Amino acid sequence: MICLLLVSISLQAQTQGQGRNEHRKAVHEKMKELSPQQRAELKTKKMVLDLDLTEVQQLEIQKLNLEIESEREKMKLQKKKLEGISADDFFDRTSKMLDEKIAAKKRLQSILTEEQFEKFQKSRRRKAREQRHEFGRKKL
Repeated sequence: MICLLLVSISLQAQTQGQGRNEHRKAVHEKMKELSPQQRAELKTKKMVLDLDLTEVQQLEIQKLNLEIESEREKMKLQKKKLEGISADDFFDRTSKMLDEKIAAKKRLQSILTEEQFEKFQKSRRRKAREQRHEFGRKKL
């Protein structure tokens, strides 16, 4: 009887976990359909809630997020053209993308307080761990 109860609880927990993952995937797909402006606005609002941003910080973060999302949109269009490009072109594109990420991180660090930036970094690491777990990838 007790074993049956434990198996039942275990199966229910797995089902709830799968439902949550399916919901996340659906949200992720819907986010892809939004314009860069819409994605930047939502991302900024989440950061306002998570980091208690001031009005000035909010405006600066909004501009930064819009730049990032616009660039991401361009990269998404270029990604379709990746087939058939040379290794040097691939390297140049990847290097440019990483340089832009570094610049965005430095800008973000200059906008946020030290405490806010640390909280932001912790949140990003947690989300990355969740995504790796969700998609079955392990950190090397």
